[in-house]
Amino acid sequence: MPWFGARMRRAAERFRDWGLEWKVFLMTSVVILIAVPLTGAFSFNQAARYIEEYAYNAADRTVSQLSANVGNELKNVSDKLYWINSSDELARAIEWSQNRSDETYSVVFNNVFSLFSKASLSSPTIRGIYLSTPRGEFFEGVPAARKETDFKETVYYKAIKPSSTNRWVYAGQNPLFVEEGAVIGLVSRPATATGAVELDNYLVITLRADYFERNLQTIQLVPDGFSMILDENGRPILLSSRSEVTEQFLEQAQVPDFSGKPSFFEMKLGDQTYLVNHKPIPIAGWQALVVQPKKQLLVKIAYIKYFTVLLTVVLLAFSFFLNKSIARWVTLPVRRLQRLMSQAKKGDLNVRFASESRDEIGELGRRFDELLDQIQRLLKQVVEESLAKRRAEMRALQAQINPHFLYNTLDEIYWKSLEFNDSSASDIILSLSRFFRLSLNRGEEATTVGKEMEHVEQYLKLVNYQYRRQFAFEVSVDERTKETVVPKIILQPLAENAVLHAFKDNEYQNNRIYVKSFREGTDTTVLTVEDNGSGIDPELTRLFNAPLADAAPGVASPSGEGYAIMNIKERLRYFFGERAAFRAESRVGEGSRFEIRICDAKEEVPHESTAGGR
Repeated sequence: MPWFGARMRRAAERFRDWGLEWKVFLMTSVVILIAVPLTGAFSFNQAARYIEEYAYNAADRTVSQLSANVGNELKNVSDKLYWINSSDELARAIEWSQNRSDETYSVVFNNVFSLFSKASLSSPTIRGIYLSTPRGEFFEGVPAARKETDFKETVYYKAIKPSSTNRWVYAGQNPLFVEEGAVIGLVSRPATATGAVELDNYLVITLRADYFERNLQTIQLVPDGFSMILDENGRPILLSSRSEVTEQFLEQAQVPDFSGKPSFFEMKLGDQTYLVNHKPIPIAGWQALVVQPKKQLLVKIAYIKYFTVLLTVVLLAFSFFLNKSIARWVTLPVRRLQRLMSQAKKGDLNVRFASESRDEIGELGRRFDELLDQIQRLLKQVVEESLAKRRAEMRALQAQINPHFLYNTLDEIYWKSLEFNDSSASDIILSLSRFFRLSLNRGEEATTVGKEMEHVEQYLKLVNYQYRRQFAFEVSVDERTKETVVPKIILQPLAENAVLHAFKDNEYQNNRIYVKSFREGTDTTVLTVEDNGSGIDPELTRLFNAPLADAAPGVASPSGEGYAIMNIKERLRYFFGERAAFRAESRVGEGSRFEIRICDAKEEVPHESTAGGR
């Protein structure tokens, strides 16, 4: 929308023209408007999260307690079953059922009855114990008549028939005896030393379901909450209470499999959200559930919500009032400093910001005063340092020219002229003239690769005369590199090192020096000086190969060697920055190789110093 963008631009322009006080007030007010409500919302969310987490943990502990209580009771009954299975009385009863015993039924019944009675008396949960064999039945503890139903027609037999392990079975009515109330049966195939596991014998320990239901009712829940036990098929077998809510939950839950669900989850029933916590009862394959309405569980969060909103409103009102006062108080010295700066801009450097405050604005005023005191001196110092640096660079450059070289050359010219009227004197004079002309380069620091290669060639020619041609040299220039701008006298010191140091151990016998320039790729000029002399000490090689950024004038080895090369590196860094690189390679007794790499600038601009001629 163009009109909206135009209005925003006009608003931004008006805002830029406002005074500092109103800018500070407005911007800090925006921060307050954002920070205070966000802080309140964050505090509420954190408190709500902690309370919710506490409630969820409490519910989790409750369902864990329920699962543990039921599991412990079922384990106690399982232990009684193990005790019965390992008894002599049961073993004799199984033998009797196989016609392997001469005892009468009454004797066997009394023994089994006594065994079952001991087991029942040791656990208040056990309602009765029943044993079915092909020759007869044995039972104890059920004060009711035996139904006419055959054992194989009961839910107990249907549960144990396809299974080789013990089964827990819930029944709304006792399948074997006439009595009211639901029961829970532990059905097993008796396992004895006689190997009767495959025989048609069945043992049932009946538990009182109302005992477990009373335990469920003692669970501390919020209003409208309830707990239950589900069997391995997800069917509810025990409930703490039955109400419209529980019936609705059982109709809509449809969660028979809890293996893939977290330990708690939320479920929507009508307009109410319930928190469902569940824990397995491993010994029976059942699930213990505690279901609680989330609204009742988190009732304390509503109080925190209203309190947070009220506190946020009060803090906003107070913050705006305090913010306005602080903005006015903070900007007063800033406006005063602004007036002083305007006077200084007009040329009045005698103004001063007098303040007793030690805060940032007071410190800024003192720095302003110091600036006025030092500005002229600093400008003068910058100019002097710049000139001193240029002079130092020129002195370092000229120091590379060895005075002894000049004296020796002049002596050579003198003696050549005297002896046999040697014609080489004119060549020496010409080379010397060209050498010094290139060295001076009209006072300019920069030259071209072409001139630098000619300069080192004239130097090697002159030195070769002095050493009576005891070494050979070759200078090779790539036409593509001739116009590349470089600092002057960066190759001659490398060639001089080869002459003075590389060959001294070999007495200048069969030695060569190669000086080359070439282009590598499309953007790199490479300059090399190579010899087959005595090589360089590895410690010096490591010093030379340090990055150009670490190079400093006058820094060489402890023995003082390498000054000329460190000077070259410093000038390369000063001239090219990161576009240049220097590397030395050497093996003692085999020779040395020095390489200078120069990358083209992104936008090459001709250097004014390249215009110099001879």
